[in-house]
Amino acid sequence: MREFLARRGLDDDVLDGGAEELVRRWEQAARDAERERYPFVMEDWLNELDVRQILSELVAAVPGALASALEARLADADHRVRAATQATATCGWGDALAARQGWTAERQWWYWRRPRAVNDDFDG
Repeated sequence: MREFLARRGLDDDVLDGGAEELVRRWEQAARDAERERYPFVMEDWLNELDVRQILSELVAAVPGALASALEARLADADHRVRAATQATATCGWGDALAARQGWTAERQWWYWRRPRAVNDDFDG
């Protein structure tokens, strides 16, 4: 797993924490989105969405039992993120990148979401 994460250029704290650290970060993203106002800027939100993308790739790459355990943890955070965000017409990273990466709003739904209540500096 460490090698899988290292190939994605992740920080040492994520490499050391592995899947647990990534899931913890996604759960924190859910809590952040649920706040009265999302406290960060767009770049921070996109980084949180990238964590979810890495988790998606990790689930697809690990053995069945581990994938099932990860999916169970993700289900709650995913539900919370969906409830605390709104759908967008375009991918957060832009539709051109989404096309190059093969992302779709159905499979990588997180890239087509943004917090409902955002701080004034969210888009800039």
